[in-house]
Amino acid sequence: MRPAVDEQRTTARGGPARRHRLLARIRVFERPAPEARPWQGRPEEAYRVLEDARAVIAQGWVQERWFVRRPTPAACLVGAVVHAARQGGSGDPVVSAGPALDYLWDAWQESRGLGGSGIAAWAAPRELRLARVRDLTRWNDQPGRTRDEVLGLVDLAASRAVMAAVSGPRLS
Repeated sequence: MRPAVDEQRTTARGGPARRHRLLARIRVFERPAPEARPWQGRPEEAYRVLEDARAVIAQGWVQERWFVRRPTPAACLVGAVVHAARQGGSGDPVVSAGPALDYLWDAWQESRGLGGSGIAAWAAPRELRLARVRDLTRWNDQPGRTRDEVLGLVDLAASRAVMAAVSGPRLS
């Protein structure tokens, strides 16, 4: 007896077990539920890190390196954010800097006329954050870039973090 056309399609595509595994893998990329606060980007903390990073850059800004300790301490955009997150105390500074870096990347996209991903309020995957760090580092190191441009981007990102904080958690 020959299977029905629908059964052939299901079998050819891997059947229900394969679909279940695929759905399980897709769910990994779903945003967490709104009540899952620990996984959210904590805009208040991101704002604090961005404001501290701004102070570092205002004191001294560099290109082609993350930090300079002498004669006057200075940092690039990403270095200032990581430094500010480290000053915040607990945990891994790179993890603590993550939400602030996400807000910066979204602000950079906005400043280029592109929509940001909107993921700044959610936990970004490690690979995505590393790609964003590379993008922001390249942007910082472009010839002709000025400290005022870098401070402007930090200000835009900080304002977006404030807006996220006052508007509450996203539900989509």
